[in-house]
Amino acid sequence: MTLPIIIKNAHDYSESIINTVREPLITLDQDFRVISVSRSFYDVFKVKPEETVGQLIYDLGNKQWDIPKLRELLETILPQKTSFDNYEVVHDFATIGKRVMLLNARQIDPATEKERIILLAIEDITERREIEIGLENARKELAATKIAEDEAREYTQSIINTVREPLITLN
Repeated sequence: MTLPIIIKNAHDYSESIINTVREPLITLDQDFRVISVSRSFYDVFKVKPEETVGQLIYDLGNKQWDIPKLRELLETILPQKTSFDNYEVVHDFATIGKRVMLLNARQIDPATEKERIILLAIEDITERREIEIGLENARKELAATKIAEDEAREYTQSIINTVREPLITLN
């Protein structure tokens, strides 16, 4: 096999993996231009391939991806480290609404390329956060109900004791 065929096969292999993963994935060049995007990214964020590949990540979706926290992570933290994990970002997208996302990124230094590549994985945890908030609210309500129940029990016991004392005296 010739080198171009080997490179093409490796590229096809990596694209197959990226498109199989359920998490939205995006690969960027060192200038933060989109190299490729997983199918799940297109599905979740409602963008089209022709509007995505080759664009600066910050320009995607009419600049919806120009998120200050994302910019900080990519431009400040990533150059200092080769990766970052579980950075929470909250952003209100025009197309899909407010989202809570966990971002994970890795710098990849491919042997066949001179430029580094950035692999960015995005986990939408919006529903999980809503469930956690609902669970916390339910816990608070349960605690308040328990306090009210204890107070009602004490009050009832005091009434019983108040009524019992005169009855004991009458006996």
